[in-house]
Amino acid sequence: MDTSSIGLIVATHGELAAALVGAAELILGRKTTLKAFVFLAGEEPRESSERLTALIKRSDKGAGVIILVDLFGGTPGTLALSHLEERSVDVITGVNLPMAVAAASLKPNLDLAAASKHIAAQGIAGIMQAGQILK
Repeated sequence: MDTSSIGLIVATHGELAAALVGAAELILGRKTTLKAFVFLAGEEPRESSERLTALIKRSDKGAGVIILVDLFGGTPGTLALSHLEERSVDVITGVNLPMAVAAASLKPNLDLAAASKHIAAQGIAGIMQAGQILK
C-alpha cells in the first residue's frame, strides 16, 4: 500500500492547523498532501461536523485517513473521533510540528496503523527539555 494514498488532516482550534501545514511545507520545501481543518469560533457544531466529514471524504483515496488533532476532548478531536466507527480513520491527539512533518513525509508501504504509530512516535520524540540536554 502506498502511503501517499493515506489522507492526512490536521484539525485544530483556530488557525493552528493551517499554520502547521504551512510550516511543514516550508521545512520540506514542497507542497504536501496535508489538509487543514480549522475549527471556527462561533460555528455551529453541526456545520463543523459537516465540513470535517466532507474533508475526510475528499481525503480518503482508499487507504484511510489520519487526523492529527490538537486536544483530546476538544471540539476538533471530538468531531474527528466520531468518524472512527464509520470509516477507516485514525486520530492522533497533541499535534505538533514534528508530527506534521512526519505525516507529510511518510515512507511508502505503511498501513494506516503503522503510519499512525510512526507519526505519534515522531511527535513524542520532538518534545525535549532543551535546557537539560544542553547542560
